[in-house]
Amino acid sequence: MSVDDWIQRLPKVELHLHLEGSLRPSTLLALAERHGVDLGAASAEQLIDLYRFDGFDDFGRLFMKGLDVLRGAEDFADATAALAAELATQNVRYAEVTTTPMAHHLRGIAMEEYTAGLDEGRRRARAEYGVEIGWICDVLRNAEAPDSQFTVDFLLGRDAPEGAVGLGLGGVEDGFPPEPFASSFLRAKANGLASLPHAGETVGPESIWGAIRALRADRIGHGIRCLDDPALVDHLGERQIPLEVAPTSNVALQLVKDVQSHMLSELARAGLAVTLNTDDPAYFQTTLNDELRVAHDLHGFTRQALLDAQTTALRACYAPAATKTAIARELDGVRP
Repeated sequence: MSVDDWIQRLPKVELHLHLEGSLRPSTLLALAERHGVDLGAASAEQLIDLYRFDGFDDFGRLFMKGLDVLRGAEDFADATAALAAELATQNVRYAEVTTTPMAHHLRGIAMEEYTAGLDEGRRRARAEYGVEIGWICDVLRNAEAPDSQFTVDFLLGRDAPEGAVGLGLGGVEDGFPPEPFASSFLRAKANGLASLPHAGETVGPESIWGAIRALRADRIGHGIRCLDDPALVDHLGERQIPLEVAPTSNVALQLVKDVQSHMLSELARAGLAVTLNTDDPAYFQTTLNDELRVAHDLHGFTRQALLDAQTTALRACYAPAATKTAIARELDGVRP
């Protein structure tokens, strides 16, 4: 069996994937037409040309522009279902999908509408595509005052979406360290939610240390800058704190020169708990299958190593026990 066929058939779990970054051109155009939003492009091909940016700040502007098509429950449900359809084609069985309540609240979207859409989209994902979704709601650290606790209040309140598994920390990392948000994360953990912050993507090891010490992080989103601190590498390795690595994302945001020179293989050789992810797959024009192929072709991941990475992702996820058991059974039947 070819590598492509093997990767396609491999049951998968994805841990680091943003709903708002998953709007493929066809979905974005359909939602834009629904609301009369001018995207500056009349076709999918023209829209793809706009999916080019110069670093993290430029990407952020494009990301926020795309949010304008998400206005009501139907839009969030359709976006979630479209993502599930794509995941199903890659044999992704379970995904923890990050979404950002504050980004929609600031645009005047009623949280009841937002949650209704997420719930309906999650139901459709399971019923129509056989994909289970767990939600991570992330703090938009450059827009949410730490003492407001808006996102954790939302997650612990009556409008929380079904299937919420954790509190994340996203947005601009530089200038917005983890420590001020400690009380939100401690509240989340005290109420059974996981601590799942981004750290060590655009800022160095101090951001990861902050996430571990102040936020009691259960996983680290990205975490690639850990290699700048051998003591941190040792700490992550000893405790097997999973890293949600997204090579194509790091290259697209110009954090790494190219996929060949990505530190993925170095992270793996250091004995860290590496998982593979897409981050914002529409804007970075990638899939989880693509990320596995990059790991195989350019970073020496054997089929067994790819299988091990999926086992790591399954162990690190917060899916219901029955879902984890079913996926584990499928993975046990895979031959490298």
